[in-house]
Amino acid sequence: MVIQCKRYTPKSKIPSREVRDLLGARVHFKVDVAIFAATTYFSGPAERFATENDILAVHRDHLGVWNNGASLLSLGAVNGLGQGDRQHRERWKETYE
Repeated sequence: MVIQCKRYTPKSKIPSREVRDLLGARVHFKVDVAIFAATTYFSGPAERFATENDILAVHRDHLGVWNNGASLLSLGAVNGLGQGDRQHRERWKETYE
């Protein structure tokens, strides 16, 4: 397992190059699981790249859920399904409440 953590300001977004670097680490270390945890949201291209390459993108909304006891595996169900918008909040409620 490889995990990359980034602390960005709330108004910044994780660029796709950061996620590509994590994919490189996953290949280099020959591991099956790659997780990118961030204190902000992912850019659209970064989020798409993560889901296309089986990388779990844990953004700021997921961190709170994970911290409150949700299993990391359960976050995979909402990986790449949107971030912070009304549709995301509805999916979050359906999944975790």
